[in-house]
Amino acid sequence: MPLNTDQKRFLAATLMEIEEHLLRFESLLQSDETVTVFRRVSNPFPTKQRARILTLIEEIKKQLQEIRDAFNLPTETVDLRWSLSVTLLHLATNLEECEPKRLKGFGELDNETAEALTHHLRQLVQNITAIQEDHTANQQ
Repeated sequence: MPLNTDQKRFLAATLMEIEEHLLRFESLLQSDETVTVFRRVSNPFPTKQRARILTLIEEIKKQLQEIRDAFNLPTETVDLRWSLSVTLLHLATNLEECEPKRLKGFGELDNETAEALTHHLRQLVQNITAIQEDHTANQQ
């Protein structure tokens, strides 16, 4: 008996999550260290071990494709404009939760710290808003 729609959706979501993690690991395995603003990921694996892991990741990706095809799982089509809009909205909402008046739940902030944080958050929101406005302006 074939999988029903809910079973397919659940299986596809699980396999998609595996794929996303594998893509991230693939990227991280390409260098000795990956440094972002808030994270430093060192790669302790020697060259031969990296190669083996990358080969296994490729094999798993092939298995994911085989499972997708065997069970006729859906392939999600993502509209980058929509994804960008939703993500930017989510980020803006998260930044609102970082405002000093909201952070008071974790303890008091002095005025100088609150003002500095507010200033930085406003600049960040302005740039996020600029991305939002730019991509929606080109939509028409």
